[in-house]
Amino acid sequence: MKNYLIQFITGIIFYKKAFVFLMNNKLLYFLIFPIIINIFLSYIGFYFTDMISNYLHDQMLLLINSKLDSVILEGGVLSTLISISLWIISKIFFIFLFLTCSGYLTILILSPVFSFLSEKIAAIHNGYSNTLTLRQFLNDILRAGVIAFRNILIQLSLNILFFLIGFFPVVGWVVSIFGNIIVTSYFYGFSFMDFSNERNRLSVKESVIFIRKKSGLAIGIGFVFYSCLLIPFVGSFLASLLSVFSLTAATLSFEEMSINSTAFQSTESLH
Repeated sequence: MKNYLIQFITGIIFYKKAFVFLMNNKLLYFLIFPIIINIFLSYIGFYFTDMISNYLHDQMLLLINSKLDSVILEGGVLSTLISISLWIISKIFFIFLFLTCSGYLTILILSPVFSFLSEKIAAIHNGYSNTLTLRQFLNDILRAGVIAFRNILIQLSLNILFFLIGFFPVVGWVVSIFGNIIVTSYFYGFSFMDFSNERNRLSVKESVIFIRKKSGLAIGIGFVFYSCLLIPFVGSFLASLLSVFSLTAATLSFEEMSINSTAFQSTESLH
């Protein structure tokens, strides 16, 4: 338990290292990608919700006119009330859906950027040139999609379980709240850490085993990202910016673990 707590704190501390690393190596320009993605997703989301609410508005007018054998004119009082109600409901639904899925949407859509950035960070940290090939680049993107889909399914299953546990008073509430936080943080951290595992040719199974041993670190990295998502109204936008730091923190932690492991093995071989 103590080891996992140390890992958790270490995961949070790596965010400071990530900021310093990105700033010192002039990599903060990568923040422009989440900004572009957010603008794009917001535009597409609101465009389609407007289209759907307008369609539902027209269908409701047709239904009311046919059932009541009356004519409700477009732009009338009832028509306007229906239009406003549908607009508000559609926007609330979109915002709820966006807040629920925006974390994994960010990871999925930005996976090409994250794959490149992870390789670049490792190259700078270890003093070698970027070696990312097109084939490896495409494999990384596919791998990120598989991992994100896997994590979403497992996370949702556990979230539902904790939701049901929450029906039990007091103890159930505590278990439900903290269980959801830990599970969600773990799988977000897992997704960020897996970019390094893929770069080092670990299979999905090997990556799962590796991250389980470092689950405290994964929770620490994911916790900061998830906490940002929970900020009202601006959480998804801020979290998408933070994702660059989350990926950097995960990559730096992997590289430092690799160095420490190599140093330990070298010391052992001397004896």
